[in-house]
Order: sequence, then structure tokens, then C-alpha cells
Amino acid sequence: ESERKLIAENLLNFDNAYAKLFSQRQPSAGEVSSVTQQDGDKQVEENEFVKMFKSSCEFTSGYGVAYNPNIFNWSKDHPAKSPLFLSNEDGTTTQRTGRIMSNATVTRVADANVVHLEQEIPLNGSWRIYIFGGEPSKTKRAIADFAASLSKKGSFYSTFGHPNLDQVSYHEKHNPHSLFFTINTIFNSKRPQIEINDLLPKLLARYFDHVYADDVWDQKVPDAKASAHAKMGLSQEEGGVVVVRPDGYVGCVVKLVEGTGTVDALNSYFSTFTSKKVGGAERASL
Repeated sequence: ESERKLIAENLLNFDNAYAKLFSQRQPSAGEVSSVTQQDGDKQVEENEFVKMFKSSCEFTSGYGVAYNPNIFNWSKDHPAKSPLFLSNEDGTTTQRTGRIMSNATVTRVADANVVHLEQEIPLNGSWRIYIFGGEPSKTKRAIADFAASLSKKGSFYSTFGHPNLDQVSYHEKHNPHSLFFTINTIFNSKRPQIEINDLLPKLLARYFDHVYADDVWDQKVPDAKASAHAKMGLSQEEGGVVVVRPDGYVGCVVKLVEGTGTVDALNSYFSTFTSKKVGGAERASL
């Protein structure tokens, strides 16, 4: 409620102001042209309706909703501390916590289909973990360490694993290990060059349908070799990890490094609001 109340109030205020503008008479094209001719080279003041439309287009499309920092939206004041957390304020990522993750187009390795990354996981209540794997030759060790750390007892991932893992269907695509998490891996590589079982440890390779090649050109980042990495503001060589809440809003962004550091940071993040002990920390759920 604390998060959505402010957005609801903003929406009501916006609807009220927008409705008033709709009820007013808008200047005709002829009137606008007349004013332009009278003013000559002087810039004509923009119509109020047009100004509001431009300033609110992000909000009306759904991308303008921005939740303030809190226990779910990491900030420098968040209880979870690690030098590996990345932030928009520092310029280390373009992703802003509490806002929708940037859209990106990638190639699904399993069937070569070009897909919208943000739409690949259904709204099933799972947290989405996007591993932007950078260049495989440079990140293979870091990704292996990431998977090994996830597998450890007490990690945020294993703590909320399926109680009867052997009963999970082989055909389960989104939640093979846990109902709470789905993992996606995106490599800065061409699709034919990605051999899933060679590049990924067993835990991550199980998400066979959620391995992608970042090889689709995007006009918003025309010079990028890996457009999805670039749009996330992550290194195209070393990658990073973006954690997205079940409702599609970014929770935190973490640097991908060798060793246990990346998962340690995520353990710290999840431990602040989970009901079970995670990564050596314990805190009551909200």
C-alpha cells in the first residue's frame, strides 16, 4: 500500500487534469498557423494540452510509474550492502529500481525465434533473474561460480527450492527448481555460437528455453554489438545481473564477478524481506 498509494494519487490527479483539458476548446490548425505568421521567427508558446500530453506520455503508457526506494527497490540507503550493487544514480546501469525493466529483443537459442525478453516469463508470481552473461570467453568462470553459489545450502535460491524436486516435470520451463524464481541467461554472442550445455553449468542449463543470444540490432543503440546489454547499461563484455520483481519492476542490479560476491549481494538483498533465513541473515517478512 505504501508503494502504490502515491502512484494511485498521481493517477487520480493526472486524470482530473487531463479531463479538464479535454473539455476545453482546442485551437484550430488555422488559428495556430495565424499566430505563427504573426510571430514570425518568435517561438510560439506550446499549447497546454500538447505540453501535458508530451510530459505524461511515459505515464500513460505504463512506463512512467516509478516506485520510491524501499525494501524491495534497492538504493544506497537499503539495508543490503555490497560494492557490487549497481545504480542509475552512479551511472553504472541504466536500470532504475522501482521502474519497469527496459524492453529488449533477443534470439531464443532453443528455437532461433526472435522474442521480447521482458515478455518471455508469464506473470506467475516468480522473481525473474536475468543473467547478462557478456562474452562467454570472459564470463564462463563467473557464471559457473554464480551457479555454484546458488546451489549452496542457505542461498536465497536453494532456500526456496521445490520440496519434492524429483517430482517436477521435465517439461517445466519456468520454475524447474523453485516456484519463486525463474532464471534467464543472455549472452553477447551469435546464436549458432551458443552451446547451452557447454557454456552453462547444469543448474542454469536446466532453463533451456530461457537462454538467449543478444544478437538483434536495435535502433536505440545502433552502435552496440549486444543491444540488450547496452540498453541495460551493462558491460557488453562482463555483463551483470538484473533482478526483476514478480510485477515486472526492477528490484536491484548487481555486477557479475567470479567467486561468491554476486550471490552474496543477492542473499543480502533477499534476506531483508524473506521469512526464512537466507545467506546467514534472518529477518521477518513484511
